[in-house]
Amino acid sequence: MKLYEFEGKELFREVGIPVPKGIVTDKPIKWEGKAVVKSQLLEGARGKRGLVRVTENVEETINELMKLGVNKFLVEEFIPHEKEIYLSALIDRDVAEPIIVASPEGGIDIESSKNVKIFHIPIERGVRSYDVIKIEKYLNVKGLEPIIKGLYKLVTEYDAELAEINPLAVTVDGRLYALDSKVILEDNALFRHQDLLEKIGRSPSKDAYVELDGDIGIIGNGAGLTMATMDMVKLMGGSPADFYDVGGGADREKVKEAVLKIGSNPKVKKIIINIYGGITKCDEVALGIVDAYSLIKKPIYVRLVGTNEEQGRKILQENGIKYYTDALSCIGDALRS
Repeated sequence: MKLYEFEGKELFREVGIPVPKGIVTDKPIKWEGKAVVKSQLLEGARGKRGLVRVTENVEETINELMKLGVNKFLVEEFIPHEKEIYLSALIDRDVAEPIIVASPEGGIDIESSKNVKIFHIPIERGVRSYDVIKIEKYLNVKGLEPIIKGLYKLVTEYDAELAEINPLAVTVDGRLYALDSKVILEDNALFRHQDLLEKIGRSPSKDAYVELDGDIGIIGNGAGLTMATMDMVKLMGGSPADFYDVGGGADREKVKEAVLKIGSNPKVKKIIINIYGGITKCDEVALGIVDAYSLIKKPIYVRLVGTNEEQGRKILQENGIKYYTDALSCIGDALRS
């Protein structure tokens, strides 16, 4: 799951990485002094597209950007600086251990830079002072320890696939600020970080829902079953659009609400629902699915097993909704269709 810049910076604050003072807004605001207005989009190259602007008139700049279709902004204090560097943390999949990627050339496309160095830091020991010294010597910058440890923590404890600062600004007096953030969280580990996601506004407190980047809606009852469904979809070549756990005892109305929420996402092309009923009654689930199906008009594939399963399957069948007794067949048919 890709995070917006302001969400990534909220995580940076959590792990002790300094960021400029700022505010998130969806409308023009007054601001004293020089500022940077940053359009909040998940796509890259915002600066090249004129969607990040240094300005003395924040209100006017936001009005101009809104005319381009932007509807959310991060407004930050302008940080004068003399140097920009690049730092990121990720997992090296070949050796299954964390790495820090560093370059003295910040603010550029790191993939096109030839001046990049990788530092392997095994998870068994974590970041040590000599790791920090080596990186600081390479970059010719002091004071990197909290930033390196923060990036490392995001990868090893928060399950980030990537935690990137590009650029990290160095001021004349040696202070450091993350001017941008790029954080991608591992989809399959999101269920472990509901509190964190709520903090950045990504997960409603009333149910376990997280929007992802794919096109296949996923609904299950229970975090484990929902995660297993996501895993199977990915292993079979699909891309989940969400994690939605309706929980135990979900009734007709709650299931209807879940299907409508997922079905209203324009990215979602089809929905897979995996229910193992215990206290959750399959007939209630089926009625909720049928109520929503008539409104969203998207293909729904349902694996329905457990309490009142025969009644539930009959309801689905009478309304032209495919049902299955095993998840593998359900997911396979959904991906082939």
